[in-house]
Amino acid sequence: MSDLELDAARAAQAARDLTDAGADLRARARAAATRVQGLSAAPPWGTDRIGAAFESRYREAESRLLAAAESAGTRVEALGESATRAVRRVTATDETNDELIQHTWKT
Repeated sequence: MSDLELDAARAAQAARDLTDAGADLRARARAAATRVQGLSAAPPWGTDRIGAAFESRYREAESRLLAAAESAGTRVEALGESATRAVRRVTATDETNDELIQHTWKT
């Protein structure tokens, strides 16, 4: 059986980096959404019957795409937060187990 060691400092930093990456992804998604919505505010495809048909389909797709980008950032951020909690719990468990082992060997 191999020993598995957690470098708590590196794991905690990686978890924070993941959280930050999710926040950055959300910010970029919002910036992109603002730009896309601005570019399509006055329908560049026209307002005739075909343009109106395209408009109705486009807005739904645009909305879904922009919501998915925001959601991806939120999920990455939540993953980082979960990883942070996991590192804390593993570290706490290791410390508790070490104390128990030390106490056992002293008695």
